[in-house]
Amino acid sequence: MNTDVMQAPQLSTSRLLLLGASSVILCMSFIMAVFAPFPLALAVVMYGRVKGYLTAAAGLVLSFGVAGFMYGDLTLFGFYACVALFAAAIAEVVLRGIPPVKGLVVFGMAFILSMSGFFAVVLSSMQTTPTAFIVQQIERSADKIAEQKKAIELSGDKDAIQVLQLLDRPDLLAAEMIESFPSYLFMGVFLMLWFNMSLVLKSRRLLFSGNDYPYSERELLTFRVPFAFVALLALGLAAAVWGAQLVGPSLEVIGLTVVKCLGIFYFFQGFGVFSDLLNFAGIVGFFRTLIVVVTIFVGGYLIAVAGLFDNWFDFRKYFVKRNIED
Repeated sequence: MNTDVMQAPQLSTSRLLLLGASSVILCMSFIMAVFAPFPLALAVVMYGRVKGYLTAAAGLVLSFGVAGFMYGDLTLFGFYACVALFAAAIAEVVLRGIPPVKGLVVFGMAFILSMSGFFAVVLSSMQTTPTAFIVQQIERSADKIAEQKKAIELSGDKDAIQVLQLLDRPDLLAAEMIESFPSYLFMGVFLMLWFNMSLVLKSRRLLFSGNDYPYSERELLTFRVPFAFVALLALGLAAAVWGAQLVGPSLEVIGLTVVKCLGIFYFFQGFGVFSDLLNFAGIVGFFRTLIVVVTIFVGGYLIAVAGLFDNWFDFRKYFVKRNIED
């Protein structure tokens, strides 16, 4: 399709409402919730800040009503509030012409630090520890956990015994959550930002092709981690492997956290290489989407490894050389 002759989209009220509603619906899903900021950010970019942020406010009211009356739990409302914040950040990066990678990294780190500070203040005001707080929440959810235990027992999963033992020990479950939460929060934040920013940049380029815009989704696909971070990754790997023997379990956990947090950036770099490989192979359409989805869910770590080794081998130059020779 020739994007140079595409007409500007019709900015109808019904389309604006559809974008806002779809963001709330995506929040209510499981895997697709990662894309929830996209329609809301696109609404701000297409309709302007006033209409876009009013749509976000309406979504907050809608999510509060659904969470309170349908689920009796405000988790959905809290998640949508984070989604609206992510959407606003992505939209401002696009509207202000900020380099996408810079905007992604700055906002992502600011959000993580703010969340860490918020949790610290809450726990301090409650005069409790993270472990005690999680154990308390687990005990409050005893009925739901009992239902999950029954479902696990009936599933016949080979790992069911270990899971059941963990559910029977709230203290161990709390320790597992505390160890894994920082890395999962870090990876989740940057994955959500990266995917949604890529979608908004691509949509911005297609829908407003007649306007000059300095950045596209290609900026994210050419993402490269500074080579100096290889040393930090090596230290994290060493701590993850030998930390427990040299110092104690805490150093092993810190090492694993460092590896996972840096790994998400190497995943972005590797995904750009993988995308160029698919372009070189001429794989497009639904088959390309299927390959990408399967590869991410089955071999995401391989993409991260490819991104790491791209620092030495620069895989893209092989695609270019072979293309020239043909």
